[in-house]
Amino acid sequence: MIGCVPAPQNVLSEFLIIEQSTPVPDLEEIDTKTPAKKDTSSDQAETIEPQPTLTPTPDPFFDFYGCVMTIEFISGPLEGQISEFSILDRSYFEDKGDKFAVGKGTAIYYEETPYLILHSSYVNGNILKPMEAEFIRKYLEHWGNKGEEYIQQQMDQLMGSEIKWICEDEHTLTTTISSIVRLSHEASDRLWLEPENIGKILLEREGPRSEWIGKMRPSAETSLYLGFCGWGPASLESGRYTYFRYVIRMSVQDH
Repeated sequence: MIGCVPAPQNVLSEFLIIEQSTPVPDLEEIDTKTPAKKDTSSDQAETIEPQPTLTPTPDPFFDFYGCVMTIEFISGPLEGQISEFSILDRSYFEDKGDKFAVGKGTAIYYEETPYLILHSSYVNGNILKPMEAEFIRKYLEHWGNKGEEYIQQQMDQLMGSEIKWICEDEHTLTTTISSIVRLSHEASDRLWLEPENIGKILLEREGPRSEWIGKMRPSAETSLYLGFCGWGPASLESGRYTYFRYVIRMSVQDH
């Protein structure tokens, strides 16, 4: 499988507070003949209206970094299937090393999207031992041995499946698969290099149309993207396989 180093995150937030002042009347416009009213404010109990407390909406993905995660399908054709992996902490973006190498059982998380990448692969040529997201890829394409019509059918059956996310033995959230797409090799390579542009890449659909399977339309709902590799055509020049990339978008049920 061909892999590239993900780009670092870029997070930019701007906040602007505009204060409006109450205009003060001109003293010359005050009628001096009008007797001043007695100030009775001291004789009355001051009433203070309670102000509502603004509670920020919790981010269901905030604690993903550094988490030992378990995902479990609780409905659909993969019901009962479980995958375990460690989500790398933010230090990965400063020193990548071999933390995302084959067999490490790790995932990369991009908070601003949010987008989670699993390294779909097998160990020492043992294709009978699925890793990380491999059981999903096996279901969709049986390690590249099935055609477009079969893959689309498997995608359709997987739609609506519920997944429970457990971080450090604590239930974090439940998601529902809302759409699935397989990217072309060209788009897959770009997504690996530009994970922060996932929405744009999915919309532009670069590469041969025949390599794309499924559609993923823009959505305003709170979603989590899950990406992993799929088999692609053999490259005669390098003697290796190129790859496609699957992306699953999940809506958040609870957290």
